[in-house]
Amino acid sequence: MHSYSDKDFGLVEITVNLRARSIVMRPKVDGLRVSVPPEVTEELVRQTLERYRDRLLQKQRKLQERHVSTEEEVSEMRAMAKRFLPNRVAELAYLYGFSKYKDVKIQSSKTRWGSCSGTNSINLSLYLMKLPDHLIDYVILHELCHTVHHNHSDKFWNLMDQVTNGKSKALRKELRNYDTM
Repeated sequence: MHSYSDKDFGLVEITVNLRARSIVMRPKVDGLRVSVPPEVTEELVRQTLERYRDRLLQKQRKLQERHVSTEEEVSEMRAMAKRFLPNRVAELAYLYGFSKYKDVKIQSSKTRWGSCSGTNSINLSLYLMKLPDHLIDYVILHELCHTVHHNHSDKFWNLMDQVTNGKSKALRKELRNYDTM
């Protein structure tokens, strides 16, 4: 990983991701996080940043204006998440016939809503409690589908469409309007 200073964003952190297939830029309150495939040069990162500068700056401004959860709010969300999310996973798993998941862990992840390990353990962010119920269900169903297909293949998305009445892409798009702040 390396970084450089940008006049608008502050610190631009570049991380090489061996699995990445494209450049991904994520504004932070005080900088910009960039994930790149191994062959991407810093020059290409700078060119790409210039192409999307205005849009990324708008996103950064929104982050800076947004309310950040206090420690007390996070503690309350964690308690709610521990009471609600494991039960909801069990309900949806039963409803849709997902029997392979092992357990549910609640974490304070700010970069992912959820994940599914290779051993079918489901990890969910406590920040899911900020989402509307139908998007909480979407994230849970997404992770349950990963217990069947540990990738984002066509088979995975077909299964997602089955359990979301063909709305998986629309729900995914709607989820992008939310973040964990």
